[in-house]
Amino acid sequence: MKRFIYILIIGLVIALCSYGSSEDVSKKVNDAISLGQSGGIAEYLAPEVSFVMYGSQSTCTKGEVEQVLREFFKQNKPSQFLVTADNGFFSGKLTTAEGKSYKVEYMLKSIDNKEVITGFYVN
Repeated sequence: MKRFIYILIIGLVIALCSYGSSEDVSKKVNDAISLGQSGGIAEYLAPEVSFVMYGSQSTCTKGEVEQVLREFFKQNKPSQFLVTADNGFFSGKLTTAEGKSYKVEYMLKSIDNKEVITGFYVN
């Protein structure tokens, strides 16, 4: 009986840690987008990312995506980012200080027990 309770408790702890991890990562990424912090986003990028900017799609390295986002945020200072989530897929509307709006989407995936962004889209 003690062994069953021990296994149950360990399972619950692992499940709770996994649940909180994804939520924490998405909150940090959303905050970084809201503030225009490319480095905050890059912290959670996978080594290779499916990246779409204005309809042009390619597979980019983490560093390339960070550099493009840095330039994007220099030209488009965010004022608000409203996001919705659906099972690892996050979609939101980024409004800039100049009043422009962009659709921003990203996908989180667990790789080696770490939540990372595998796709990032700006249109």
